[in-house]
Amino acid sequence: MAFAAERSPFIRDLQLGLLEEGKFLVRRAMLQTAKNNKPFLRLMLADASGHMPAIFFATQNELSKTQAFARPGKIVKIQGIVEEFQGVRQIKLGKVEPAADNDELSRFWARTPLNRRQMYAEMRQLITGIASNELREICLLFLKDRNFMRLFLEAPASRQIHHAYIGGLMEHTLNVMRSAAAFIKIYPHADGDLMLAGAFLHDIGKIDEYNFLLSHYEHSEAGRLKGHTLLSFERLKEKLPLVKMHELTRAKLEHIVLSHQGRRTWGAIEEPRFLEAYLVHAADAIDSTQFIFHDLKRTAQERGADTAWSEYSKYLGREIFLR
Repeated sequence: MAFAAERSPFIRDLQLGLLEEGKFLVRRAMLQTAKNNKPFLRLMLADASGHMPAIFFATQNELSKTQAFARPGKIVKIQGIVEEFQGVRQIKLGKVEPAADNDELSRFWARTPLNRRQMYAEMRQLITGIASNELREICLLFLKDRNFMRLFLEAPASRQIHHAYIGGLMEHTLNVMRSAAAFIKIYPHADGDLMLAGAFLHDIGKIDEYNFLLSHYEHSEAGRLKGHTLLSFERLKEKLPLVKMHELTRAKLEHIVLSHQGRRTWGAIEEPRFLEAYLVHAADAIDSTQFIFHDLKRTAQERGADTAWSEYSKYLGREIFLR
């Protein structure tokens, strides 16, 4: 019997028990050895609704053949059992086959639900509204860079924590800029131009942190070795010589990028040392954290979970109240 893609459930709809057939995107595939020395393949399967780990036990020969076609970015057909192991849902695979790549790819990757053209227009409006010539010009240099913007419009904001979909970086960046614009009205003693420029530039290195294609994304080699904070700083340093900027302004802008994650233990190279740097960090943290709260509630609602509390979130370090 031919496999029908429309019969495949989405990740978000998977229930414990038998999965007769499924069609998913491979994000990761690693050959590992269990405690009993049996080899197995550990995969991360995904579609537009989310992702779920999977394990496949078989002979070494069969595992090697499977790994050859179950590569990141490829689509596989599977059968198996959805089970819970140590509090985490996973799929214990009984069968894995390659699938044709001629399916509607929107099934397998998520995109921002917002209109990117409208987001770009609003972002440009905020940048052109920056009164400081030097800060406005450095931002416009990135907007005018076609190679940069081609990647910026497509990049995710993270691999799985927040805005982990195509266009997520732009959505997140605009939200941080919106918060910065709001802070200007609340805290008029803060330098609004510096905050807006810093908000726009804080995550620009994420276009280099991930290898993202139409169907999957993973950390790039540079992303693993350097992290997006340093990559953002390097992107900024490339363009700074093209703008005549006061030395102190340049130092402050660099510091905002280097400190936007707030603490060294969270990935910051330096911690915020002045008000505007702290407010950009706060805006960044607000948007990424609110996304996690919202996503936990959305996921529970889509699953039809009849509970007042979410599953434990390792990112928040707690369950959240859903009602």
